[in-house]
Amino acid sequence: MSPLILDGHEKTLIWPDDLHDNSQAYQRLDNIVDDLENEHIVILEDDGYMARLYLRYVRSNEISANFVLEFSLTAPEDFPERIPQVISAFVGDEYRAAKLSQHVYRMIMKHYGVVISDTHQTSGGMLIWLRMGEDNAVQLNIMQVRGDRLEYRMVDGKPEAYTGDIEALEQAGDTIWGDPDEVISQRTLEHIGFVPAHHDIRHIALAARPL
Repeated sequence: MSPLILDGHEKTLIWPDDLHDNSQAYQRLDNIVDDLENEHIVILEDDGYMARLYLRYVRSNEISANFVLEFSLTAPEDFPERIPQVISAFVGDEYRAAKLSQHVYRMIMKHYGVVISDTHQTSGGMLIWLRMGEDNAVQLNIMQVRGDRLEYRMVDGKPEAYTGDIEALEQAGDTIWGDPDEVISQRTLEHIGFVPAHHDIRHIALAARPL
């Protein structure tokens, strides 16, 4: 049976056991090389409604990460038709320091033309988006989630956007990220460069598109 029926926040790394079944929607994507030069095989399973990425470290054949995407949101007309939103990311402990998630998010963006954040961001998720905000080849838009629709958050009549300006993104951080129940360490606060709001901002998501 397809692993896509598993819970989106499953915290056991898995690999499809029916990879060679032609009736399943598997694609082999380009390998990813992380920041420590570890190479990972990437398999995408996309059934049109949800998708899952499976990663395996080439050298050891160990499963290194799983990501779950859903396509339930409708975006403004200038977005691609299908909008992948990352709803679960689970990376093996030994690959987190290599910033493997950062590379996976960029692969999703390249493959689909856009990637959308989850509306609840951990401190690790915040760092991924802040690093994307440093890149002059990526446009970040701040989006408001209204039911199943994404709408631009507007500033002075224009969509709020950030490209290659992490300081501006940090300054807006407490209007993008917030959770009244999350306790963030001082070390993490120093890394992200701002203090998230102490109230719920789960109606906000970020969208990244290549320029």
